[in-house]
Amino acid sequence: MSDAASSETTAVRSPAVRRTRPPLRVLGTSVTQIDPIKRAAVEDMGFALEFITLDGTEAQRQGALSPDSFDVYDQWFHDIDLTWPTASIQPIDIRRIDRWEEINDLPKVGRLSPDAFTGKGGDPSKRLYVQLDGTLGDTPTDAVSMVPTVHNADSFAVVGAPADEVTSWASLLDPDWSGRVVLQSDAAIGTLDMLLALRARNEMRVADIGDLSIAEIDQLIEVFARYRKRGHFSKFWADEAQAVAAMSSGQARIGSLWWSGLVKLRALGIKADMATPVEGYRGWFGGLAISTLLDPWAEDAVYDYLNWWLEGRPGALMARNGAYMANPESVRRHLSEAEWAFWYDGAPASAPILDPDGVAVFEVGERREGGSYLKRMSRIAVWDTVMNEHNYLVRRWENALSR
Repeated sequence: MSDAASSETTAVRSPAVRRTRPPLRVLGTSVTQIDPIKRAAVEDMGFALEFITLDGTEAQRQGALSPDSFDVYDQWFHDIDLTWPTASIQPIDIRRIDRWEEINDLPKVGRLSPDAFTGKGGDPSKRLYVQLDGTLGDTPTDAVSMVPTVHNADSFAVVGAPADEVTSWASLLDPDWSGRVVLQSDAAIGTLDMLLALRARNEMRVADIGDLSIAEIDQLIEVFARYRKRGHFSKFWADEAQAVAAMSSGQARIGSLWWSGLVKLRALGIKADMATPVEGYRGWFGGLAISTLLDPWAEDAVYDYLNWWLEGRPGALMARNGAYMANPESVRRHLSEAEWAFWYDGAPASAPILDPDGVAVFEVGERREGGSYLKRMSRIAVWDTVMNEHNYLVRRWENALSR
């Protein structure tokens, strides 16, 4: 780099210049776009942030169709199947990612250990690296589609009943819960919860749960419509606030929920628990991508933001919301021994466990369901996914929801 270019870069990155630049625009969902994260980022990096927080479906649409509306896309790896083909995000140079080597094998090869489940669907490793022909794959290169960050093994929550008595996805469709079942409306996620439940009840089998044929989509929608007509579902939610409201109605309920939603319920004093299904979890993996229409002045700030996510502090805040980080050891330095043991080791809480806002959400002696990070993330039955017939699935699913 020339002396002139170096001086210009230094000037752009200086605190005084950062404060006068427009805010860095980050498009995402409520999973990661929480106030403690924003406060910490501004405090650590010194430039303004604008969080554009939408539900999953709307974030996907904006991410795929409006790259001029954001600088950073903070979403899920299965969304890459929608955003990469529209050329709305650009390759990320991993040589500019300071802690790339600290990121574990889960997003790089699809599993943490050789005996772990190889989940169907949107395995992050299959869409991580930018190949020489511009497609995405699992052959390592110097460029990636997203920087892997937060992730989790999801199931469903139970309020008003012992969670240890609910051990199968089949419970979502149990007649005993009829009229009290909450389901996510996002087609890429809600359909998987239905498929896992139907498979567990031996009501429907498909060749590949992560990639349905048109005939299988038609069959799924037909079965789903029958359950809906019987009044089995009480609420379909698009964003976490709706899910929390539905699960906190005062009546015993069961339904789709993210771990961050469970933490919010417990912060409200509602005794909610996640189920540990014997069939395995529905997994998701989040990451950070860069808009193809990024203004040149923002490039350094964007890479600083990507690197900040791997420094440990944001991962610790996400841990207190129930999520894991792609480089856990950096997180460990920012958690107490009790927090690390609870969230990552699956040990009983030796002290009250607090959420990102400092509210106690688990009492001494309580455990996180499912055990340790290694155990939970090694039991992914299916990853959130965008199927080959995604557009057809979405049309059929949204039509069924609107009836």
